[in-house]
Amino acid sequence: MTFRFEMFRAKQSCKRKEDRMFDRRQVLGASTFIAAVSAVSGAVFAQGPDHGSMPGMAAGNMTREGCIDVCLKSHRMCLETARYCTEKGGVHVAAAHLALLLDCAEMCQTTANSLLRFSPEHGVICGACAQLCEACAKDCDAIAGDDRMARCAATCRECAQDCRGMTNMKL
Repeated sequence: MTFRFEMFRAKQSCKRKEDRMFDRRQVLGASTFIAAVSAVSGAVFAQGPDHGSMPGMAAGNMTREGCIDVCLKSHRMCLETARYCTEKGGVHVAAAHLALLLDCAEMCQTTANSLLRFSPEHGVICGACAQLCEACAKDCDAIAGDDRMARCAATCRECAQDCRGMTNMKL
């Protein structure tokens, strides 16, 4: 009976080692994937501002890269403005207003991610982002006399404009 118990313990020990090995393989695989994506993103960025431009468009017009940049800028602005609003208090902390800022920030990040990976559904995502950014801009404008809110509204409108322009473009 002791021999069987020892065999069982030995098998369990091997299984735990295999599980740990599998976990390490997953971590290494994920790390390799992240490194590869970072390298590709860096190479794309290094190619200059016209990389990612849409076919048939002249230099200086909207590009995929430009829209990504504006989405990330809007994402950051909405998050920072939400923080500002919580510190400011009063009308700034209305639940609907804070929810709209945070929803806009998340949508802008999602849109940038979809453009980075050349999503075939980027048009749908960009359309939703444009609508949400426009709603956020209107809500920020409703708090009159606050420079921070005015800057957030302007950033959201810029993002909405670029996203509207991307809705029908092929990547």
